[in-house]
Amino acid sequence: MKKESVTKFIRRKEVLGIFLVLFIVFGFYSVKLMSANPYVVNTQRIGTYREEGTLKHEAYLKPNELYGYRVTMDDYPIPLVDRFILRYTYHSEPQLSEGSYHVVVRAEYYVNKGSEEIVLWDEKLFEERGDLTNGGFTTEYVLDMGKFATDSGEIAKELGVKRLKNRITIETTVNGKATVGGKEISEDFDHSVELIRDSAAELYYFTDTSKAEKRALTERTVTENDATVLGITSDLGTAKVVTTVLAALMLLPLLGYVYVSRPPKDELSKVRPYVVKGAPGEVEKVVALKTPKDLETTFELVDKPILHYIEGDEEVYAIIDDGVSYEYRRPLPQEEEKAN
Repeated sequence: MKKESVTKFIRRKEVLGIFLVLFIVFGFYSVKLMSANPYVVNTQRIGTYREEGTLKHEAYLKPNELYGYRVTMDDYPIPLVDRFILRYTYHSEPQLSEGSYHVVVRAEYYVNKGSEEIVLWDEKLFEERGDLTNGGFTTEYVLDMGKFATDSGEIAKELGVKRLKNRITIETTVNGKATVGGKEISEDFDHSVELIRDSAAELYYFTDTSKAEKRALTERTVTENDATVLGITSDLGTAKVVTTVLAALMLLPLLGYVYVSRPPKDELSKVRPYVVKGAPGEVEKVVALKTPKDLETTFELVDKPILHYIEGDEEVYAIIDDGVSYEYRRPLPQEEEKAN
């Protein structure tokens, strides 16, 4: 197909209408897809993990007629307590496949300096390390309160501090690994229990004897979004590029039509008021002018009317001066050729 035929075909109104509709369609999809999120993030629960540590305590009492010899209470009368049996138990679900534990019973001796505590001495009364069995462990320790009172007096005497205070803490640390929902996790568990000696009420009691932690385990997946344009499905990134390119391609014929539809620039606009229709008679000499600018310059120098006539397939603009014809020729426009 010839170039002229293609140009005529594209310039037809119904063809331009099709290009305009397609440009609007692909432009709409392009703008819509540009604002779409290319990925979908899904969070799926794959299971739960739970662990718990518990300190159970009993007291052996000094001979008395009220409580007997061995009791478990929330609060223990200080004068009656001889010693405590401390039993700490930890377990996990699902069970930690491997791991270790560390339990320390620690005594700290301190004084108060305003609102600040100054620890002057600390010592380990009991320490145990080991590996977990079936995801847990149990350990037991006997805390002799009579011996502790004697040792506290000796330490206060050695330090030379009369108002020396003390406290006992049971600190537990567990580290291990487990598999939940096919995913391996690492766990760290810390638990601190303190034995409070309330001198004003003359009572012993333990704080935070149980600690449980439970958390849901999730898995995050990222999926690329799909897009459907005119019945064709593809990934969002490809759809963005394709719709943008197609919109640009549909716009080109429309821009071309606007460009070629503009009225042609009149190269003779400056001398057009001085052009008259008519052909010259016989002349002695013909001088060819190559450009409209040459015709314009000659007109300014000679200052005579410009004759315009058709000769063959050319239109001629001529200025006659003393038997000389200054002529600018250019091909006749196609519309005028057909009319002739």
